[in-house]
Amino acid sequence: MKKIYYLLLLVFPFVLQSCLKEEEDLFDGTPSERMEEALANYKKVLSSSENGWLMEYYAETNQSYGGYNFAMQFTTSNVKAYFELADPTTSMESLYQLVADDGPVLTFDTYNPFLHYFSDPSSSMPDAFEGDYEFKLMGLSDDQSEIYLKGKRSGNKMVLKKLTETPEQYLTKVAAVREAFDAPSYAMTIGGSEVDCSIADNVLTFSYPGDNEEIVSETVAFCYTDKGIHLYEEISINGTPVTEFLLQNGNMVADEVSVVLSTVFPPINELFVTGKWYIAYSTLGAFAKPYYDVVKQYEDAIGETLQIAYMGLSLYGSGKFGFNLISSGYGGSLLFDYVLEGDNKITLQFALDGEGDGLWYHTNAGFNYALVPFGYNSARTFTLTADNPKSPTQITLTEDANPNNVITLFANQVAYPFNN
Repeated sequence: MKKIYYLLLLVFPFVLQSCLKEEEDLFDGTPSERMEEALANYKKVLSSSENGWLMEYYAETNQSYGGYNFAMQFTTSNVKAYFELADPTTSMESLYQLVADDGPVLTFDTYNPFLHYFSDPSSSMPDAFEGDYEFKLMGLSDDQSEIYLKGKRSGNKMVLKKLTETPEQYLTKVAAVREAFDAPSYAMTIGGSEVDCSIADNVLTFSYPGDNEEIVSETVAFCYTDKGIHLYEEISINGTPVTEFLLQNGNMVADEVSVVLSTVFPPINELFVTGKWYIAYSTLGAFAKPYYDVVKQYEDAIGETLQIAYMGLSLYGSGKFGFNLISSGYGGSLLFDYVLEGDNKITLQFALDGEGDGLWYHTNAGFNYALVPFGYNSARTFTLTADNPKSPTQITLTEDANPNNVITLFANQVAYPFNN
């Protein structure tokens, strides 16, 4: 028995050496040689695309900031980056590297304002948006039109997709889709039934009754595309997988499950009382101008200049509505009561109250005359119209009982209203 044991000891090293030799022969080259070959191949693929690559980028482990598009064009050493949140024609160039670090890694290791937007810390955000600038390279598609990535910091899975058009062309289309679907709030229907829904920072959250009337809640980040929105990961709605919505007639639609995301815009009279609408003398109607001529005379007499005047939320953050003014650096609000009717009518009347120096200007500087066209001693009812119902830059008030009382107000600040 001992002889057999010693013979096995003598033979085993030769058998083991033979097995190792066979195993080594399965691979070409050493591990470091294979890594260098893989990195060289990735660089060749990256720099081979004339139009570059698209990345739907997600920061933070839970994708809580939503997804945003980067387009990148690579040479063998440089990367030219385009960013969805910037002008589509603007690019930023920097260096990049492909390195070995527990596998092949793509790293943007020199500063690029676009590529480091989500990872560059500041005093107020020491962790920035917890974004990545280094990505593990996880493989290529068979046709080499996709490169699979994983953020080293976030662990988020991302893909570089070969562009078939220029970055400027693609990102311009994305911007058009984003603008077409931009709204203060959103609604969602599943099979024709409305469900709770919200969209904030490119993150969709919704809830709907599932089996046995239990409430199913979903939260998923998304990227805008040239055709709609693409979800970070597949979700199931009523048992059907959904990965994208397509823009159709202003709505985002997932046809396979009859899910529709639609924009919701407040009525114009609600926009009026929750915003700031600036007065310009030139767009006052025939009824209002003489009253403002009197205000100008008072201003001249006390040696002040009216810098800003608007109808809307109080200067003082109280949430109250009224006529607001800044005159030679002094401010005041003169408050109004209002009643909304339907979507486009409002009744206004001075509430005999003010904030800041409002009542002083009312009593001592002629600003009681500025209130008359809007409703001073008695209420006035107006019909409101806008230049763009979705996102108005101008609102025009026309008094129902006096068609000469027409006032156009502006969303953008008008400085020195008597000069405009």
